[in-house]
Amino acid sequence: MSIFKSMLGRIIYRNIKKKLDNLIISEEDITEALKQIRIELLNADVNILVIKNFLQTIRKKAIGYVMEPNQQAHDVILQIVKEELMNILGQKQNEIILQKNELTKIMLVGLQGSGKTTTVAKLANLLKTKKNKKVLIVALDIYRLAAIDQLKQLSQKIDCECFTLSNKSVEEITTAGLEYAKKNKFDCIIFDTAGRLQTSEEMMQELKRVKKIANPHEIVYVVDAMAGQDIINVVDKFNSILKLTSLIITKIDSEARCGAALSITSLIKIPIKFLGNGEAIGNLNIFYPDRIANQILGLGDLKTLSEKIDEKIDKESAKKSFTRMIAGKFDLEDLMMQMQRMKKIGSIGGILKFLPNMSDKINDSQIENIEEKIKKWGVLLSSMTRKERRYPNIIKKQIERKKRITDGSGCKIDELNKLLVQWEKAKTKMEEIGKQIKSGKNPFFNLLNK
Repeated sequence: MSIFKSMLGRIIYRNIKKKLDNLIISEEDITEALKQIRIELLNADVNILVIKNFLQTIRKKAIGYVMEPNQQAHDVILQIVKEELMNILGQKQNEIILQKNELTKIMLVGLQGSGKTTTVAKLANLLKTKKNKKVLIVALDIYRLAAIDQLKQLSQKIDCECFTLSNKSVEEITTAGLEYAKKNKFDCIIFDTAGRLQTSEEMMQELKRVKKIANPHEIVYVVDAMAGQDIINVVDKFNSILKLTSLIITKIDSEARCGAALSITSLIKIPIKFLGNGEAIGNLNIFYPDRIANQILGLGDLKTLSEKIDEKIDKESAKKSFTRMIAGKFDLEDLMMQMQRMKKIGSIGGILKFLPNMSDKINDSQIENIEEKIKKWGVLLSSMTRKERRYPNIIKKQIERKKRITDGSGCKIDELNKLLVQWEKAKTKMEEIGKQIKSGKNPFFNLLNK
């Protein structure tokens, strides 16, 4: 999402003087920063009314603020901006409310092409794997070609039952699905309603009838992150008729600006509960407003990064690899395994956005260079034999091996030499860390106290 790349914290640090003329923040002190923030939010397609209210509130809170002698102006502004971002995104994290000793009924609605059917399967998978619930999916999209077949295939992937009926109305399928869920003691039922290319009276009346029959606890609107400003009016219409309880924003892994989708909570007061990231069934993440605010500001999100690592990385394998590294046994096979683990977590740019204060230290161009270098390293490592990766010194000694590796990878010998130099440096550094650990010293002490 490009709004995540804007890193408003970078703008604040660059445009607020480190030392003001006095300890009172004036309008002159913040004018340029607010101007740049406005441009970034407009570029991210945030609603103009949301931007106007956002900047007015920041200005009101900041101008005349009396700082303590040890405070920095940019830190004060950063905190004010974060507070106001939280007002846009929602003050607290909201989850699907699961009923106790009762069937939890969830109805998903939205326009065609928003990824609603895939989101149904993702939500069912999340409830099944993380909440230990028995979930029934009901296929109500009887209009779109192959929609029911798609839902059946997705249901099979996650080992959830999909309820369908042929030659029946949407209302009849809803009624029969409810009866089936109760009879077979399901914990949750998710209704995948039909999407349309645009709102229509016919569509709304059908959804009203489904709502009346199902009496759902949750009515979730699925928003495409790539949607423009018109999505706010669409959601408003759905909400006026159905009384939406929450939002799921999909396709946030795309280059979508996403500002319009994020504006909905502020304008219509509907909480975002999940973010869909990628096509994989497991890629549905709980929406934490404070974490997203930190990411937008460039303050990092170590909690989410830690969760991603726990989810994607085999701990035992990673532990063995680390033990080899600090024992001075780090070879190119270990390097390749580390790169594969990193790829599971995400791109370099994606990982860096979770790290605090990185926006001032590394720019997009540098990230692209790093990603390009790692891509070349991957190709070079794949062109080596396992023996060469385990014993890299044999490569350095034999020019024939170097030529075979570079010819096979399409890279230059100079690029292979740089890889070997970088590996040597990493190996030496990890060995030094290992020695410090063995001697009872904290190898990260100097790093932590910088």
